[in-house]
Amino acid sequence: MLHDFLHRARPIFTEEGLAALGRKTVAFAGLGGVGGGAFLALVRCGVSRFRLAENGMFDPPDMNRQAAAFGTTMGRSKLDVYVELARSINPDIRLELFPQGIVQDNLESFLDGADAYVGVIDVEKGAEVKAATPALLKKFNIPMFTCGAIGFGALLVAHEPEGMMPDEFWKLVTQKSGDGGVLPSYLSSFFDSAVMERIGEGFAAGILPTTAIGGLASNTLLACEVLAYLLQDDGPEVRKPVFAPRFTAVDFLGLQMVVGDVTRD
Repeated sequence: MLHDFLHRARPIFTEEGLAALGRKTVAFAGLGGVGGGAFLALVRCGVSRFRLAENGMFDPPDMNRQAAAFGTTMGRSKLDVYVELARSINPDIRLELFPQGIVQDNLESFLDGADAYVGVIDVEKGAEVKAATPALLKKFNIPMFTCGAIGFGALLVAHEPEGMMPDEFWKLVTQKSGDGGVLPSYLSSFFDSAVMERIGEGFAAGILPTTAIGGLASNTLLACEVLAYLLQDDGPEVRKPVFAPRFTAVDFLGLQMVVGDVTRD
């Protein structure tokens, strides 16, 4: 490689850590407002093996939060654009592409052999895939990381293959909340109340409101948690990642970060 884009990262990750990141494969289902930016962050941190599943095209509403959404990319395949960007950062990157997105027929091959799964499919999509995922996480012994942009912050929930799965986590959240909405009250209480009210009003009008700050927060929180997992056995000492029943909520407008646990009061 003619350029060393990791020059400033080496002292932090160490040579051993960068070598470990170069060996790991991260499977991304979704390159939208959360997945796209997190993917590029991991590329810039030295992860060099990915499986990417995305079948969407860029359109104007994407430009308020998505890392690769510009006037010049409107109407283009999100997958094509992110592949170009990743290879312009690291020409040696190894990518397996799933341009049809994730469906039941390819989910098993998508996960088999991956070291971590980032599942950031839109909340209203992929019900069948999401239902089939827990059994495959256990089969292939890989964790799943999910994150959402919430106003001026983000909410991250991750799942170990032998730990609490999404259905149980969200059942407990609902029990603690006693309501529905865009985000159940137990979790929305960790974010600015006025912003959450406006998000609810927008959702009722058919819009899922987002901000660039929330997009960046979700990109950063998600990428950092994946890195914490990938570096557990190699490289510099890092903390253990947060897995369900625990979760992480960050609200930059409210200047707070909470690591909660749905099994506790």
